Amino acid sequence: MLTPEKINKIRRLQTIISVTLFILVFGLFWKTTNFEMTDVQLSYWSLEKFGWIWNCCLIMLSISIFINIFYYIEHDRRLIYKNFIQICFLIVSTSLFYTGIFDMNHPIHNIMAYIYFFAYPLSIFLLAHLNRKHFQYKTWETHTIFSMTMIVLPLLSMNVFHGKALPETIHSIIVLTWNLYLLI
Repeated sequence: MLTPEKINKIRRLQTIISVTLFILVFGLFWKTTNFEMTDVQLSYWSLEKFGWIWNCCLIMLSISIFINIFYYIEHDRRLIYKNFIQICFLIVSTSLFYTGIFDMNHPIHNIMAYIYFFAYPLSIFLLAHLNRKHFQYKTWETHTIFSMTMIVLPLLSMNVFHGKALPETIHSIIVLTWNLYLLI
């Protein structure tokens, strides 16, 4: 039987592996493609010769994110509305999963990408807001800041650059950082 300590070790390991893999694949595609980060969106990488690597990375990251958040929610005794919050993050992970399954040639890709982009900060905000009386102030504040930063910074950067790659990169960095924060 898996003890909470073993579950935490597994959660840490799979999250660290997923974050590392995403960073490596991101770096590889950034270096090997000739796309300007200010002119395109990251999804164009899925149309490259080895785009399946990018798509597989998104799929693995979506599963890893869900596992990490699911166990965080499940094992934090302070949280209320656990099922609702898990459903919110299931929607987030599912939308990223489908973003990886379908490349940019399918209309569902952009729909899923937008759902992911907006639902992630909303889900974190709901996690913080619904549990504000049960979290320590610092924890509530941290989740709230992550959720606000995850939506505001990418949206502000969209006004500066033509493409969506930079806002998507900012969003991804915040997502990875928040997932690592959950391990603390």
